[in-house]
Amino acid sequence: MKFLKIFLKSISLIALVAIASKAWVIYSSSFRLDKIEPKELFLNHFEINILENKDLGKILNQKYKFLSKGRQSFVFVSDDNRYVLKLFRFHRYRPSIFCDLISSFEIAKKYTKKIQDEKNDLYYESMNSYKIAYEKLKDETATIYVHLNKTNNLNRKLKIEDKFRNTHIIDLNEVGFVVQKKAFSFKKALLNAKDDKKTFETLLNSFFDNLQSIYSKNLLNKDRHVIQNLGVIDERVVEVDIGRFIIKNDFNESKIKEEAYHYTTYLKKWLLKNFPDSIEFLDEKLLELTQNTNIKSNEEYKAS
Repeated sequence: MKFLKIFLKSISLIALVAIASKAWVIYSSSFRLDKIEPKELFLNHFEINILENKDLGKILNQKYKFLSKGRQSFVFVSDDNRYVLKLFRFHRYRPSIFCDLISSFEIAKKYTKKIQDEKNDLYYESMNSYKIAYEKLKDETATIYVHLNKTNNLNRKLKIEDKFRNTHIIDLNEVGFVVQKKAFSFKKALLNAKDDKKTFETLLNSFFDNLQSIYSKNLLNKDRHVIQNLGVIDERVVEVDIGRFIIKNDFNESKIKEEAYHYTTYLKKWLLKNFPDSIEFLDEKLLELTQNTNIKSNEEYKAS
């Protein structure tokens, strides 16, 4: 009986520590400087044509405060509230402590290699998506600058403030990041336009215009959580989550139609729940998009 009591107390203590640790991670958004350190990942893998931007110095010459945590980055907003800085969460692409511990055992090597291969694939997919967003979709994503490789020419130390208002100074040459214009939530914009049919339809029109522009470049976003991933700048809808863009090598009319219907699935479900009267307008715009002859085939796009 005494052993059982000790065992139950031990289990309770472990559970309490685990719950407290999880609660702290959620509360703090788990930001730490070591999580944004590229270490062995930052090896100049990505050839990217960076264009001169005279405003970049001014954009980065201000403090950035913690805003949120995404799957791929920690997000900070500028003091003037016009820009967001997304610092890549490089720790996601490194082996976990558990994998490090068991990797020395022969029986575990196949498993740990599989896990790391998946992380490597995710890393390259994410970085290539940022490259696509900057080189091909700057307007559609409000992307101003991307930093995918270690450099020595930025010559700038940036002040960032974490969730607890602690200030950290980071060398922008040494970290991976994206700078975008700050957008207002697409979801909130639609909700705010609940009693304004003209504005509501303007937002949906802009959504489809942006989607058509992306498809016309033989690109698509694999992340279809439209409501969460889109933003609005001056009534213009843009993609703010830019980590899952891919080049579609076999785009044609039927595949565009299939992709467009898949991509708008969550949006349609949300509208059905919140704005059922808008579904007819959505379906009209979707049909118009999929029948638009301005969307070229892959061969036509390459030749243009």
